[in-house]
Amino acid sequence: MDAAWMTTIVTWLTMSIRMSIPLLFPSLGGLISQKAGVFNFGLEGMMLCGAYFGYYGSYVTGSPWIGLLLGMISGGLLGLLLAFTSIHLRVSQLVTGLGIGVFSLGITGYLFRLIGISTATSAATLFSNVNFGELSSIPIFGEIFLSHNWMVYAGFVLVILIAWFFFHTTPGLNFRAVGENPQVADTAGVNVIVNRYLAVVVSGILASMGGAFLTLTQTAYFTENISAGRGWIAISAIVLGKFNPWGVLLACLLFGAADAAQMQIQVMNLGIPYQFLLMTPYILAMLAMVGFVGKVRSPAAMGKPYVKH
Repeated sequence: MDAAWMTTIVTWLTMSIRMSIPLLFPSLGGLISQKAGVFNFGLEGMMLCGAYFGYYGSYVTGSPWIGLLLGMISGGLLGLLLAFTSIHLRVSQLVTGLGIGVFSLGITGYLFRLIGISTATSAATLFSNVNFGELSSIPIFGEIFLSHNWMVYAGFVLVILIAWFFFHTTPGLNFRAVGENPQVADTAGVNVIVNRYLAVVVSGILASMGGAFLTLTQTAYFTENISAGRGWIAISAIVLGKFNPWGVLLACLLFGAADAAQMQIQVMNLGIPYQFLLMTPYILAMLAMVGFVGKVRSPAAMGKPYVKH
């Protein structure tokens, strides 16, 4: 194989892993929420707030860790808002989620303009890549798998932990029971309200980490609507992954590969309009939804408010 093509393929595979992570965090968050019976339509808005507050915290303090913490707090608070309105007030989860999305788009844009940080000096401090020493210099393998920051590896570890939690622990079984049949779970002594609150708050925290990943590992800057619909693609990844953590991982890698491919094709200058290339991940998401909706079994009580009898 030509050396140039080999370099292109290695770069594409490396980018595919990296581009899957801002989808993986909100997808796992949405999965946790949906397993407990609450459909988190606010993933996009939570990502936006995570991206903005992560950026701002890192810029002001010089520490990406502080930025990440601030972003996670913002996502947790939005998750708490969604939990309160959908669980206690029994407001439509769709309406509340969309409201969070619109609110987040407006508030992040407003705060960014209000603060008025100069674009010449507004770079946030980024997380550096993990140092694997001599292992990083292994041809092909080192570049593809050992050239990332800690958040990339944390995303994959989370998949393992969440799969273990859902299928091998009693609290995970309780989460699933609450999403399948809350009445039976309640009768068995499982606190439906507490489990759903926990699920939605954790969902918000993970979604915000996906947003913070964008500003703390990739761009170093915040721009309005920086999440660019990734929260909606995350929902598609959950469906495509059949509500299973491993399936969600594969779906996110697929979407990440599509995103990386369109970026590579733009660099190759093949004469394809860039607008069409930018649409590729979203077209893939729509095809996934059309192909799998109705064929995938979601948690039976998902989206349904629980009324204790």
